Amino acid sequence: MNLTLEKVDVAISYSMLRVYLHPLTLVFTGNHQSLEQPFRQAYFSNSIDHVRRCKLYAILFFSIFGLLDAYVFPEQKFQLWFIRYVLVCPVFLVGLIFSYTDAYRRVWQLANGFYIMVTGFAYVAMVVITPAPESYFYGVGTIFCVFFGYTFIHARFLTASIAGLLVVGGYQAAMMWLMESTGVIQLIFGAHFMGINLLGMLICYSIETHHRKNFFLNYLLEQEKEKTDTINRNLEQRVEERTAALQRINRDLNKEILERKQAEGRVRASHEQLASIIDSIDADIHVADLETHIILLANRHMKETYGDDIVGQVCHKAIQKLEAPCHHCKTHLLLNENGRPGESYSWEDKNLVNGRWYIISARAIVWEDDRLVQLTVATDITAMKEMEARLQRAQKMEAIGTLAGGVAHDLNNILSGLVGYPELLLMDIPQGSETRIIVETIKQSGEKAAAIVQDMLTLARRGVAVTDVIGLNQVVEDYLSSPELARLKSFHPQVTIQSDLAPALFNIIGSSVHLGKTIMNLVTNAAEAMPDGGEIILSTRNCYVDRPMHGFETVLEGEYVQLRVADTGVGISTQDLERIFEPFYTKKKMGRSGTGLGMAVVWGTVKDHSGFIDASSIEGQGTVFDLYFPITRQVAKVEAEELPIERYRGAGESVLVVDDIKEQRDLAAFMLKRLGYQVDAVASGKEAVQHIRRTPVDILVLDMIMDPDMDGLDTYRQILAVSPGQKAVIASGFSESERVLEAQRLGAGPYIKKPYRMEQIGMALREQLAAAHTVDPPDTSLRD
Repeated sequence: MNLTLEKVDVAISYSMLRVYLHPLTLVFTGNHQSLEQPFRQAYFSNSIDHVRRCKLYAILFFSIFGLLDAYVFPEQKFQLWFIRYVLVCPVFLVGLIFSYTDAYRRVWQLANGFYIMVTGFAYVAMVVITPAPESYFYGVGTIFCVFFGYTFIHARFLTASIAGLLVVGGYQAAMMWLMESTGVIQLIFGAHFMGINLLGMLICYSIETHHRKNFFLNYLLEQEKEKTDTINRNLEQRVEERTAALQRINRDLNKEILERKQAEGRVRASHEQLASIIDSIDADIHVADLETHIILLANRHMKETYGDDIVGQVCHKAIQKLEAPCHHCKTHLLLNENGRPGESYSWEDKNLVNGRWYIISARAIVWEDDRLVQLTVATDITAMKEMEARLQRAQKMEAIGTLAGGVAHDLNNILSGLVGYPELLLMDIPQGSETRIIVETIKQSGEKAAAIVQDMLTLARRGVAVTDVIGLNQVVEDYLSSPELARLKSFHPQVTIQSDLAPALFNIIGSSVHLGKTIMNLVTNAAEAMPDGGEIILSTRNCYVDRPMHGFETVLEGEYVQLRVADTGVGISTQDLERIFEPFYTKKKMGRSGTGLGMAVVWGTVKDHSGFIDASSIEGQGTVFDLYFPITRQVAKVEAEELPIERYRGAGESVLVVDDIKEQRDLAAFMLKRLGYQVDAVASGKEAVQHIRRTPVDILVLDMIMDPDMDGLDTYRQILAVSPGQKAVIASGFSESERVLEAQRLGAGPYIKKPYRMEQIGMALREQLAAAHTVDPPDTSLRD
């Protein structure tokens, strides 16, 4: 029987336990007498480690209080130290060593009583040795020793009580001998000490009773466990008998089960293979009942598009959100005259719920329960439709431009007379003549017609010679101070025009005249779209497109100067926005607000400059036109004042350029070499970390957006692990992001906006190389 004094987590009140204990000695009696020996063995096993620690504590405390002896009783300190260090502490030390022997188990309770008496009588001796009345306070030590024995060293009640009474009695006798007081005072003093001792005895009595009842509870639980084990063994025997019978039956069924499993496995494998094939197709595939239109099966792509719960729903309700079957439903055409599956049908249709275009193929098939169902495959062709629309728009603009060019060529021949001859006539007609008024009217009409022809030539892309290096900021500023804008403001006094022009803007190759007219046309249209007033904002910035950007048209990867014209006008509808760049397409009244060629000229001018246009509008909120022009690093004839190159030239420092785009990598390396740096370049974050391990560098030029392994922030984190305090500048074609800010918190320097400029990158490196390195604590929450 394995009985211990460990805690048992059973909600049983001790008052409900019927345990027979001797009222004085607390040993098990009566029917429970046989538990006494197991209890003592378990009590010793569970107490021995604690008792050994108690001996160490006694040695420690008894030794420490020797310092107090020397302070309070310097004349008697050697006698007191003799008691502490020669008599008491060695006793405990010998007892500690003795506790590791087999004989200690038999006498450990007697030893506990002996320890109580040794420490108690030691304090009594100290009371006798030291002068009164200070010596009386050693009585506290006597109380401490007695309570230490009652409560802490796991002494049994009988042993601790005898030792405690002897110590208290000895102390009381010493006090009666030493105290010069009346009998009443000695009686009160002795009664209090005896009361304290009795309290300790009651505590010790309660502790031992608790341990014995806990042991008895474990004993009862062990008995119940044995009963449970017996019942379990009986049950196991019955289960074994029943199992043997079932095994005999199962052996007869194994062959049939095996055959069925093999058949089911073949069916399952076939079904899984078919399901895998269907799920791998990037099209919406489903099977629906021909009569009820309930969806019986849907592939992965279908569920991702319309929800995982689409199976079991009515097809027209789940897909089109309709209460009745779709108008284009071909169910009646899928069966032949005999009511059996016939030919398949295909058609194009737009889902009005998600706005996507699909090419749909449907066929009737026989389902597993012999009913007729419809198999439908819908392939998303929205991207193809958009590409077709963009291609048609480009072809239309090209065709119209070609037509306009031919017409303009013929009109130029005709208009040369309408403009030239009136000028000759006016030289001979006196002022104030009615004839002069008529001829001037003819001349002005001819000039207006000539301006329209120039627009048509621009539209035909025959009127722009793209040769000059120009600054777009200067073109915008020239227009903002032009008479044309002043005249426009006089017509629209409630319209305000603001500008936000980026400093250090790259130059472009083009014609400032045609770009100025482009700006004028966009601003004029914006002003006329705000009859009740509003705001027009002209802004420019350097822009690096890392990936093709799909909008009104696709902006290819590259370095651009972006011109934005934004207004807060009435906006443009989606239908009108699709046709806004078509010649002669206008919602204005012809002859009053323009010819319908203004936006077509904008389109032609942008294309002449190898640029791109993005247009967006929200009705009632306004319209935004973004024009993208490829940059050039050629210097314009009239240059703005620049910093001398000595201000940002390097001094032979080592630089590592990290960029996954070869052209950007080579360009940055070329610039830095020209500035006097020693430059290496790598194409990925992984290569950068390996390079730093091999060859440390003074500073990094680190691209933030890189594929495919890790971006600039992850690269910088790994480099800091290899080279703490590594200096770096961050570069990107996108706007400053949270990951850029995190890299700067880790210690990276200035943020460089692509495309690169020599002055910009040179000043950034000089600033970072000259700066003291400060690092914020890393923020690991941004790790992916």
